[in-house]
Amino acid sequence: MSGPATEPEEDGGRLLEIWGDTVDSRHTIWAIALGVGLTVPLYLGAELLFSRLVDDATVAGTYALLVGLVGCLLAGFVGALLFAPKRVVTEHAPTEESRRAAMDAVEADYGPLGDPSELSEPVRSELRALGLYDDLLAQHRRREEREAP
Repeated sequence: MSGPATEPEEDGGRLLEIWGDTVDSRHTIWAIALGVGLTVPLYLGAELLFSRLVDDATVAGTYALLVGLVGCLLAGFVGALLFAPKRVVTEHAPTEESRRAAMDAVEADYGPLGDPSELSEPVRSELRALGLYDDLLAQHRRREEREAP
């Protein structure tokens, strides 16, 4: 696995963050063992079987790889059934401050969002239905105030 891995303090070192997801280190090791334990025997068995059934070694190897890929999918499916996610989801009502911080973060990443009143009516209607139109308008006005001389 590549990607950053960090250990949160409060879990005693069992939970890891890998690719932005929280996983149990013991379950990760078992999932890897499950993947190797299913995929490698399936691949080697298929390679042996197809090398005896098919005259062309390239075709036999290709079919064996396909069986190996099916083994990977099977291992992923079994691992998902055995090891539940470790995410902790908390819900809270957004505050004016949190919405403003989100808009600032979006603008920091993508640049100014523009004036929402210049958008077409269908887009404005959709933004209103999502509850974003007023936030975008307020963000645009704050930016205009900051940029005004």
